[in-house]
Amino acid sequence: QTAGRWRAPPGTPTPRPHGYRRPMSGPLDGIRIVDLSVAITGPLAAGMLVDQGADCVKVEQAPTGDVVRWLGSTVAGISAMFQAANRGKRSIVLDLGQADGLAILRDLVADAYVLVQNFRPGVAERLGVAYDDIRSIRPDIVYADLTGFGPSGPYSHRRAYDTVIQAQSGLAASQTGLNDDQPKFLKQLVCDKVTAYTACQAITAALFARSRGAGGQHLELSMLDACIAFLFVDGAEHEVILEGDYSGPQSVAANNTPLAFDGGFAAVTVPTDKEFHGLARAMGVDSSDPELATVRDRTANREKAMAFHRAVRENATRLTVSEAEALLEANQVPFGIVRAVNEIQNDPQVIANGIFSEFDHPAAGRVRHHRPPTRFHGTPTELREPAAPTLGQHSDEILAETGRADRIDELRTAGVVG
Repeated sequence: QTAGRWRAPPGTPTPRPHGYRRPMSGPLDGIRIVDLSVAITGPLAAGMLVDQGADCVKVEQAPTGDVVRWLGSTVAGISAMFQAANRGKRSIVLDLGQADGLAILRDLVADAYVLVQNFRPGVAERLGVAYDDIRSIRPDIVYADLTGFGPSGPYSHRRAYDTVIQAQSGLAASQTGLNDDQPKFLKQLVCDKVTAYTACQAITAALFARSRGAGGQHLELSMLDACIAFLFVDGAEHEVILEGDYSGPQSVAANNTPLAFDGGFAAVTVPTDKEFHGLARAMGVDSSDPELATVRDRTANREKAMAFHRAVRENATRLTVSEAEALLEANQVPFGIVRAVNEIQNDPQVIANGIFSEFDHPAAGRVRHHRPPTRFHGTPTELREPAAPTLGQHSDEILAETGRADRIDELRTAGVVG
């Protein structure tokens, strides 16, 4: 077992060997989760809770387990996505279609605080793991019921994946602009991740309510609802302010494009007057015209504002990236150098933040991953186990915990566990 060999920033506490459990690690220490979900949305929601100290049993189905194990860059059933969403969980393979498999799940639920599932509507009822089934075992359970389109309605029966929801929620169409009427998908599973973050926050809110005496509850969240809410914060202005000026785009971010310098690009955003005139100084463009003085002036004089930005872009091409970086920083202009993904871990600020570390996964080999992004100074988090589990890695261990140590061979022969 080599999961404890980290390459971490100086000052990082030395991780303990595989299986070590310290008395307290993170704000959710002691919270027990049963994760029946697959793909990204449910597993990532539960995974973020694990990052914050919760314990999680991941229930998988034979023969392949969670499909994400096998998608993208994969070694021995551990893909990059699976590692990120499932690190620190324990995996048991159960056939919930058999009475013994369901009985084992019921025993796991009896000690759980949270259950997460993302079956299509009707599947949980058919398997006997719907909210009412689980509540009969654990009345104060927080039951996170995640779907693609919702529990009812004309689309509820449809299978849903990320790009499906990018399309239906308006997110893909919102990526278009002038002279660009083809919808575009973000080149990442943004709807899965948005829904996971929304679900994670909802689960912790329900746990907080439970701690104040409200008891458990049924949480229903669809990917469609989560992503519409995400879009409508800033990407649907005409559909929110119904009597507004529709001369501009649906989002203030719609026209954002990077500045091209000699040898690279940078994102520059200047919403305030101080930042706008700082950009003028940095790029050597005159901004003394009174009709460019304030944001209201620039909004009222769009042609002059556009001419200013064209001049900025022209001058930018005469500067190297390092020259531009120095000028933008000196004039307090908000900017970010466009980094390739494989450059991020070497960025000086990323190194200073200590967000990445490496370890030897016992099945997948060398892995680089990020730490939990929030630092809890009162209840510090520590990844008790950095590795995502192999399929059924903890089946025997978990069965023993449910009092079935003497039946492991029998249950495996019957196909109840794997």
